[in-house]
Amino acid sequence: PFTTLHPNVGVVRFADTSTLTVADIPGLIDGAHENKGLGHDFLRHIERTKVLLYVVDVSAHNERSPADDLRALQYELAMYSPDLLERPAAVMANKTDAEGAEAGVAALRGATHLP
Repeated sequence: PFTTLHPNVGVVRFADTSTLTVADIPGLIDGAHENKGLGHDFLRHIERTKVLLYVVDVSAHNERSPADDLRALQYELAMYSPDLLERPAAVMANKTDAEGAEAGVAALRGATHLP
């Protein structure tokens, strides 16, 4: 299995000279709020964010439904620091080109009010 041990941070530079810092915080597992896996190490980085973008696997190869994955991510954030769920957020479907992804996208859309 693939495991990321360090968040990936990058800077997007726009033509008007403004910048946007982006952090990819992968690998939140069930129990991360209890410091399982690399839980608190990753969650501390999330506390510094202003906007959350949930990237959710919608392929049929995932063991859980995309809606369950999103709820699990939100649960871990809420249990770590409830105010994280008050931040602006959006959901992005990942692996949309995989077989069965259409059903996953539909399930994800039906499970959230986020854009």
